[in-house]
Amino acid sequence: MTSVPNHLLPLSGNKPRFRGQHSALRRSGLFTLLGLSTAFSLLSCSFFKPASSNSTGSTPKDIPTEYSATPNQNKPGTAGSVSVYDPVKGWVTVQTKPQERIDTIRWKDSAGPTGPITSDAVRLPNSNTDRGAVPVIPGVPSTSPNPSSPVNRPGQYTNPVSYNVAVLLPFMSGVANSTIGNNSVSEWALQYYGGLKMALSVLDQEGIRLNVSVLDTKADTLEMYRLLRQPEIQNAHLLIGPYRRDDIRITAEYAKRNNKPMVSPYSAVGTLTQNNPNYIQMNPSLESHCRALLNHALSEFRPEEIVIVTRNVVGEQNCLEYLRKAYEPKRAMGNAPVQEYFLPTEAYNNLNLRPYIQNKAQAAIIAPSWADETYIFYLLRAVKAAKAAGQKVVVYGMPQWVDFEHMEFDLYEQCQVRVSQVAYVDEQSPEVVNFKKEFFNRYAAIPNTEAYAGYDQMIYFGRLLANFGPKVSDNLERNQGIGLHTGFNFSRIVNNAPFGAEQYSPTQRYENRFVHILEFAGYQFKPLPTAPR
Repeated sequence: MTSVPNHLLPLSGNKPRFRGQHSALRRSGLFTLLGLSTAFSLLSCSFFKPASSNSTGSTPKDIPTEYSATPNQNKPGTAGSVSVYDPVKGWVTVQTKPQERIDTIRWKDSAGPTGPITSDAVRLPNSNTDRGAVPVIPGVPSTSPNPSSPVNRPGQYTNPVSYNVAVLLPFMSGVANSTIGNNSVSEWALQYYGGLKMALSVLDQEGIRLNVSVLDTKADTLEMYRLLRQPEIQNAHLLIGPYRRDDIRITAEYAKRNNKPMVSPYSAVGTLTQNNPNYIQMNPSLESHCRALLNHALSEFRPEEIVIVTRNVVGEQNCLEYLRKAYEPKRAMGNAPVQEYFLPTEAYNNLNLRPYIQNKAQAAIIAPSWADETYIFYLLRAVKAAKAAGQKVVVYGMPQWVDFEHMEFDLYEQCQVRVSQVAYVDEQSPEVVNFKKEFFNRYAAIPNTEAYAGYDQMIYFGRLLANFGPKVSDNLERNQGIGLHTGFNFSRIVNNAPFGAEQYSPTQRYENRFVHILEFAGYQFKPLPTAPR
């Protein structure tokens, strides 16, 4: 049986009510998703009650002593008007508070100021009263890259052991903020938790026993230190979360010292912890995106048919080094070099790709650029001008190309643009259709990418725990999987190891390197088969 707090429930029509620490508390508010305003209600027995008073005593032996202090990490960042529904007071308040920008996928880890929103701590305790109806969704689609792995075989578990999972998310409960839908951090947490809770229903039906505790980090470093003293974390066999980079650093250090596997569900930054085999990074780094683009190009083109185009921009030069590193093993085996075209100036009208692709039946251009839409426009025009009649020329780009607002998409079509992408949801898939229906039936909201992430990740790691126990990290590389929106293809990451000596180097982390390659065809992006890594 899966034990989990019930944060998300269909609308009840009742007003929020607070009757004390041990009574039911209902939370409601306007929640805007994908342009649709809809109500989103939350209900739980002892929902959002304060953490146990007996957890504030002396620091446990397995907690580093600095966790009991008040670290000087709560520096304000950019000030702004922030808001969230307060379930205790029963109304929405707005205050000017320091607020950190959402940790979207950024390719460079800056050391700028942080700005958490401080608040009193709360704990989201276990409840056996509402696991919800089991959705009509298979845990994992049948198109798995490794169907023999137990993570891809639903309904085969009789393991009597019940494992403890602690989920750390920034619900921002009780923090002065405006409507829930306007706070992207809490919106992310609610969507992720909604998908995770649906996955727990599936795992419960499969016979996987999990005791799941969900804790609100408040997106606050001081709160994160305090939560690490709670028994829900100390007794956990697996940690999922948190969200913000500073909180990730704190939790990763705790996981490292206490030998607990920790799943980082969102951040793509690979420098938040060092020499930490317990750290599991779900989103691929920039290096993994570059590697995926090159591997896919090499699956269709000879090395001499591939051209890497970069400008004198730090990010693009970093990508060039990643691409060179990825090709190093093949180069060492005597393969021809990949061509490189360096654009020294911003005179985009002088782009000339003819010398690189002429007299070839086909060619692939890799352009690891994501910040300058104007440059990409001129690059694609240059490709169109350089290609000969009947010649196949493909341009590989970055995930941000999907969201360009002023691009002439005829150029995407004519240049057969392909981009790397972490998530892709096939809206026509029966599994996705069922998921969306069940999600809406439960929460009266439309699932976004975070909901799929919460679902896929909980299915994968729940089955991993059921089959292999708490030694999750030791079994990641051997168990590839595919979910509703992404796949699971983990690699052990080492730093600065000479070619051939990686197995003797210390593990920095485990990283999910699965990346979709989407091709623009018929004026829409569609996934292509993933090339072997």
